[in-house]
Amino acid sequence: MVSGLNLRQVDVFRAVMKFETVTAAASALGSSQPTVTREILRLETTVGFTLFDRRRQRLHPTARALKLYHAIEQAYAGLDHINNSLHRMRTADGEILQISSLPTFAQSLLPEAVSRLQRETPGVTVEIDSGDPRNQSPISGFNFDLGLIEGDYDESTTEVIHLATFQQVCLIPRGHELANARGPLRLHDLDGQSFISLGPKDPYRLILDKMLDEAGVSRRIPVIIQSANAACEMVAQGLGITIVNPLTALSHAGDRAVLRPFFPDAKFVVSALHPVDRPWVDSAGKLVEHLKAVCAEVNARLKTYSDAA
Repeated sequence: MVSGLNLRQVDVFRAVMKFETVTAAASALGSSQPTVTREILRLETTVGFTLFDRRRQRLHPTARALKLYHAIEQAYAGLDHINNSLHRMRTADGEILQISSLPTFAQSLLPEAVSRLQRETPGVTVEIDSGDPRNQSPISGFNFDLGLIEGDYDESTTEVIHLATFQQVCLIPRGHELANARGPLRLHDLDGQSFISLGPKDPYRLILDKMLDEAGVSRRIPVIIQSANAACEMVAQGLGITIVNPLTALSHAGDRAVLRPFFPDAKFVVSALHPVDRPWVDSAGKLVEHLKAVCAEVNARLKTYSDAA
């Protein structure tokens, strides 16, 4: 029976692959060229197949050697991740707060909330992963202290904290016929309009499509795009109007686009998740309070648009 590799053999093989010559590998390992050559020969005996072709006094990796090297590098990537995490823990002045957030919130709510947290707790280090925290596996464990999502989340592995409820809004190119209309926009105002639509699986698009179908409203859809931020950029280019969450729309309202309230109500809920098996860190609780405050301020800004309409 062929035995497995030991750590020394892995180190020698990885060094030869990485530095491409036995001499350079030996120097990196603090060994000699003859010793590394002998160890490579023993390694090939251990694995049971040829790892290198010998041509012109150089070692050329075989296809199997390249596959083995790829597998070893994947394992070392995990070790590098552990060591990098350990280094950050050693060098951080205080707590390390890990956040997993949908991109919308990483671009809108988090910058101001994190700024306030840093002023309150200067030593905290904030690590933000722009992804959906719900996509992490509760079986292997959530790798965040706080997650930011839209909507609710019914899962016993997490505590759900309601941060705010907003209304979806309409973003319109400046100069468009609907830009200066009075009152909130209604479903029939969208009839016949060029509309920038979110992707077919977006939950808010599905809700809006259902409302429009029931009202008999038909739109022209020149662009379908997955990102609310990109949809707003399309509006700013004059390609059509869109209905999106107000956090994204607010950052685009200005010289090229106008924000208008939309009726009927289309709720946009912002929630924070905390894994129940992960101890609370002080900075997570503080950040939640800052996020609530920022959300309240955004809702107050949105009220000025409603009052103006």
